[in-house]
Amino acid sequence: MLLKIVSFIASILLLFISSTTLPAESDVLVEELVNLSENRTADEINGANGTKFYIQRPKADKLNEVNAADFGLSEENEDNFAAFQSALNYCSQHPQTKLVIDKGTYYFRSTNGLDANNCTDLLIEGNDATFVFSSTDYRFFIRNSDCVEIRNLNIDWNWKESPLASVVTVQNSNADTNTLDLVFKDAEYCDENCRLMAITQCDPETYTFGAKYSSKEVYLYQDETNIKSFQKISDNTLRVTHNGCMNGFEDGETYILRHYVYNGTVFNLRDYSKNITFDNVSIYGSPGMAYICEGNSSHFQIINSFIGVNPEHKDKRCVSLTADAIHIVNTNGCFNISDCDISGMGDDCINVHDGLGYVSAVNGNTLTLIASAMRLEAGDTLGFKNDKFENTDLTAKVVSVKNLDWITKEVVVEGLPETLSVGWTAYNTECNSGNYVIRNNYFHENRARGLLLQSSNGLCENNRFYKTMAQAIKVVMDIEPTLWQEGTGVDNLIIRNNTFEKCNYSDWGAVIEIGTNIAGRSAETAVFTNIEISSNSFKDIPSTLMRTDNINGLVFSENTVDTGDFFDNSSVQGSLWFGEYCSNVKYTDNIFVNSGFMQNKEIAKSDSIRVWAEINSQL
Repeated sequence: MLLKIVSFIASILLLFISSTTLPAESDVLVEELVNLSENRTADEINGANGTKFYIQRPKADKLNEVNAADFGLSEENEDNFAAFQSALNYCSQHPQTKLVIDKGTYYFRSTNGLDANNCTDLLIEGNDATFVFSSTDYRFFIRNSDCVEIRNLNIDWNWKESPLASVVTVQNSNADTNTLDLVFKDAEYCDENCRLMAITQCDPETYTFGAKYSSKEVYLYQDETNIKSFQKISDNTLRVTHNGCMNGFEDGETYILRHYVYNGTVFNLRDYSKNITFDNVSIYGSPGMAYICEGNSSHFQIINSFIGVNPEHKDKRCVSLTADAIHIVNTNGCFNISDCDISGMGDDCINVHDGLGYVSAVNGNTLTLIASAMRLEAGDTLGFKNDKFENTDLTAKVVSVKNLDWITKEVVVEGLPETLSVGWTAYNTECNSGNYVIRNNYFHENRARGLLLQSSNGLCENNRFYKTMAQAIKVVMDIEPTLWQEGTGVDNLIIRNNTFEKCNYSDWGAVIEIGTNIAGRSAETAVFTNIEISSNSFKDIPSTLMRTDNINGLVFSENTVDTGDFFDNSSVQGSLWFGEYCSNVKYTDNIFVNSGFMQNKEIAKSDSIRVWAEINSQL
């Protein structure tokens, strides 16, 4: 009876509240392919709401072929950096080149990064060759280039010299003395000189990130006082003395101990590069990320590729990468990630965003910005959002930029708005990492999120998400002043025909989460507009299915939800939460299996937290 009364009251309230106006959809990008060179072909990419763009690729039969061996690349070399860099230099000076690598294993030890700079119409044919790297300073840069394709190449890390991570079990944990023993699964990785950078609870049976319902971890490197000392007390055991940060760890629990975190990247796309393709590229190891795409690059794709633990070494390796798989930031968008298998990394599968600057001080025409990932240079135009994160339509021209430290920028501008104050956020109007397709991929068994989507005009369809430690998909605008400042808001995002199984394994939040964080508080407006979540299948849900805030225009329809019996049947299992600044919600034609939660209930164009009241009263 009480529930019926609550439902009735909520319905009456809805009648008296005028519906928030639906947001207008952004202009749809529809590119035309004109004046295509005879040396190129093009892949047509069709995205959300009629979006269309092209990614050009070199035609192999139109290129002049050279062999990397002619420049000295050899399996016999201890370090192939100089040889392969010579080959890349040749390609830079000779457009329309096919660079062939003979199948084999090639070692790289140099602290320098390979640099494909100013290349045009370049095809690198790997022929299933493997590059093995040993230096944390390694990067394969692609800069100032147009129409470059790398295909059929494997990248690995030299685990024999320096393992990326180890599986350990906790023993003799003592909160009184702040000590514990880490017992290594593989004794050869137990070294009193090893790096203790981050430790995360894992599945004790599969040795993959995340324990059921539990997400204990410590990023040890973030505080130098975390570890007081450690010593090797047996062939496979390190005794650790800490500052109390690991007192929550219990005997018998299993963890992945990372020896690196953000210590290198395989491919780094930057400096206005465009029409870049990675096809059938396998990345088995990196002390950091696999891909960073930045520097206003655009029209790039990763297809038919693999990021994960080397299948030949699954018995000894527990991670593929120690950080994100694909990190896309401050680009000009138009990218495609399709038909890939991505797993085993120490952070998100894909993170898409543009950097923000949190205004910490204003002095005349000089701004102090907390902006760890913001691309900014003289001549750029800053846009501004107020302390509620509302658009202001105010801008200022950048005169100069000075980096005070790794996270703080001193920016001199002209035309500074008089109303600007501390707590506002700034963004570079020259960057837009939107217009993208993420299709037919398999994301699984990684720490943190599957997809962290913070840019507009995206299509996420026909993907499989399995056992992500945290949210399968998180749509967010996120400002942690001392760590990261990401995302200017999301407009027009379609999430459809995907499967989600055992996602949010460690119960970080919800399987799909939409919300904001501005230095510990939520935005006081709708930051996200026009998001559709439709025709997806959800199975084995640990707790909340979806949590949303700060959105105007949300469709949740024709989804099938099976809470399953893998997790305990809690009162919130499979639930949907609609919170503050959440309006114009359409909920219809969803099917719940093994749960009566909101079965056959429909909500259309509802407002604010009254949506929460109406839907949750159906329980």
